[in-house]
Amino acid sequence: MKIWRKQLGSAILSVAFLLLWSACALAAAPDITADAAIVVNEQTGEALYEKNADKREYPASMTKMMTCILALERTSPNQIVTVSENAADVESTRLYPGYELRMADMLQQMMTISDNGAATAVGEAVAGDIDSFAALMNEKAAALGATGTHFVNANGMPDSNHYSTARDMAKIASYGMKMPAFRKIVGTQAKNLYYIRPAGHTAYCENTNELLGTYPGCTGIKTGWTRAARGCLTAAAKRGDTELIVVVMHSDDDDTRFREAAALLDYGFDQLQQEHASSAHAA
Repeated sequence: MKIWRKQLGSAILSVAFLLLWSACALAAAPDITADAAIVVNEQTGEALYEKNADKREYPASMTKMMTCILALERTSPNQIVTVSENAADVESTRLYPGYELRMADMLQQMMTISDNGAATAVGEAVAGDIDSFAALMNEKAAALGATGTHFVNANGMPDSNHYSTARDMAKIASYGMKMPAFRKIVGTQAKNLYYIRPAGHTAYCENTNELLGTYPGCTGIKTGWTRAARGCLTAAAKRGDTELIVVVMHSDDDDTRFREAAALLDYGFDQLQQEHASSAHAA
């Protein structure tokens, strides 16, 4: 009887210690400046961390994830995209009226260096004009369950009617990462692009996502920055068979978004490791 009691006492202490350790680990979430954030297990959709995940925010150039998705679904990689005066007139672009690229290259330039003119050119190529393209974006967002999102342009330039949430951005990113072409584009660290017109013109594009090549297992996805939106980032990273997606919106500055996203990814992977350890201990 005494031995049984000792064993029971030891078991209770072990469980209590495990629960205490779990509580401490859960309390160790990083302190971030981002107004809104989320960490999601891409395979299961489970949220491992949330901060104001349903708060309406400006998504900035993370918008281009949806632009890329629609272009991949509705066009071919070899479709020729001609840059209009409207697209060339957008802030932060390397493009000029009459430039031509294959759709695959236009998407690469759009996602890698976050070229706003490229996004506008893509939207026009898909739907004829940006208003029609925005309607397609909103239709797709609704289909993905991104009910807190409304788009009015293809590139994420500030507009009071252009908004999303961290949770919705994660849903859009998760959908995109299931598309091999999307995954390849957002995981490209740098690439030389060759224009059809001007003939012989090339553009070296280095990804604005600083976690690519620096954070272990990073697989993408998309940065965002405007004065209104501040620092935004949707990033993904894989360890073993598990891939996590993190979204931070309205971080303090350009650099902070990367540090905070990395810290949240670490936290998410730690939570999963803890869950596995707890399950193994219980078994």
